Amino acid sequence: MGNILLLSKEILRPQDYLSCYGSKLYKTINIDRLAEKGTVFKNYYTAAPSSSLGFTSMFSGLNPFETKRKVYKMVKKFTQCPTISDILNERGYEIHVIFGSKWYRTSHKRSRVFCSNTIYHPLENIHQQIGTHYNKGEKVRSIKDAKPLEIIYNEVKNIFDNTKKPIFIWLHCPHVFAGRTGYGSDIDLFDKLLGMLFEYFKYDEIYLTADHGHMNCDKGITIYGNHVYEGAIKIPLITPNHYGKKIVSDLISNTQLKNIILNNKYEVQEFIYSDSQYYLQENRKLMIRSGDFKYIYNKRNKSEELYDLKYDQNENANLLLESIYNRNRQKNYFLEEVYYYPRWEIANEAYKKLKNEKNRIWKEGKFYERVLFKIKSIKSKKFANVYKYLINKRKVKGRWNSIAQQLFYEK
Repeated sequence: MGNILLLSKEILRPQDYLSCYGSKLYKTINIDRLAEKGTVFKNYYTAAPSSSLGFTSMFSGLNPFETKRKVYKMVKKFTQCPTISDILNERGYEIHVIFGSKWYRTSHKRSRVFCSNTIYHPLENIHQQIGTHYNKGEKVRSIKDAKPLEIIYNEVKNIFDNTKKPIFIWLHCPHVFAGRTGYGSDIDLFDKLLGMLFEYFKYDEIYLTADHGHMNCDKGITIYGNHVYEGAIKIPLITPNHYGKKIVSDLISNTQLKNIILNNKYEVQEFIYSDSQYYLQENRKLMIRSGDFKYIYNKRNKSEELYDLKYDQNENANLLLESIYNRNRQKNYFLEEVYYYPRWEIANEAYKKLKNEKNRIWKEGKFYERVLFKIKSIKSKKFANVYKYLINKRKVKGRWNSIAQQLFYEK
């Protein structure tokens, strides 16, 4: 049995940061080397745009709505099915998880998808506190003399020096390595770290991915977690070439990672999903994609979005809107007048298909569960801005008897 390294990074947007995915801003030499030797998945999606939900799907093989978890909270060990670590542990692997210490106190305790024999390595001073990840009122401070790559490399070296078993390491890198101060500013360090790890792992022992992306100011949204647009949910996956293909363009969910690592196989799926929250939560957004078409259902105001990614990769035109408000001229324009689109009949059929799939998998929970959750939410002030949200995020009657979600920049 060979060793296995699962190397992942927070908020990793492949199209922006990785040259093997077409980035023109960065040259990630070592990641390119890995891609050249292996297989690059071009349409790989996280089942959830937040860490703990994404981790649960990665390791269990289940979408959030398929789990028994109902809300985002501290949880007990995942027991609904064997996870990647459970199965590799049974196969004789020694299981190690390396990450920043803050992650151990937060996302790990909201996922708990590792076997009881897992050896944890929560590392200090590798995670720069930036953006939403520092306390309110606290100034952003760069850690001086930060050496996160050396800290991580020495931890890996120590693992290899002290075991004779085959090793599985999940190394999850932070949003931003200590010493840098912005999302994406540390991609050269991530690439350099992979080069350092080639000393211990062969090309065919490494899997590189992310838990989710982030919005990067797409649609005026600066962060991640609450939205299921492409920037937040489309992530990289580079694996050993077990399939005789350099590139896989099929739609693949990160729920397939379990099958990929354990069995060197993946299944092409008719539908893939991404869920912003568990099913009892009010601000849940569910994405379903099939072929070129992508459907989004917004639970809070029951509105819908439909995009044809073949013609609209940036998700600018919600095809369910019959008209769009122009705030400069202060009037509505019919969508067909301002946006050329040649596939209305195909889009109609895609909408019916995707909505039927949403109705098939959608669940709200029992009545008493919903009431209790709302009461708890109101007490914790999580619903303080509900009415403000409903005013700002308008829903309108759309085409094909839909309830369409207005675009963010509309009045």
